[in-house]
Amino acid sequence: MRIARFPTLGLAFLAFGPLAACSGPSPQPVGWEPIPGAKSGWTTGTGANTQIYLYAKRSFGGTLQDLASQESINVLLRYRGARFLRSDPFGPCPGAAGLATFKLEGARILERGFSVQNGQAIEVSYLRPASALPDAAATAAMKGALCAAPL
Repeated sequence: MRIARFPTLGLAFLAFGPLAACSGPSPQPVGWEPIPGAKSGWTTGTGANTQIYLYAKRSFGGTLQDLASQESINVLLRYRGARFLRSDPFGPCPGAAGLATFKLEGARILERGFSVQNGQAIEVSYLRPASALPDAAATAAMKGALCAAPL
């Protein structure tokens, strides 16, 4: 897969550009394919049905609320025409992680999951067509990344 064929994929990499270099291992969505050249990124589907899952970890000295504000601002600044839909506690581990949902141009949904664990910001990005229900494998990978018990 070439990034030029998927402009939305290029946008996803822009959103995680500085974070991708700091990424550690993450459970990938089961059955998804690695994105060539991405350390912690996976994809499934083709063409308009392409879905993307990215994982990143970086040093962070703030609280979950600080990270929530930062996530929303970053997405709105990076994605022209992005519309904030909602921000909620992440259901599988409320109080430990959050999930912000955005509608992007091209009928795409971006879910940004985030948590703070041991001075690290854990961030996942799940991009899918607005017409597609969330993929169970992506949701499970997100849970594994965001709800990990602190060491």
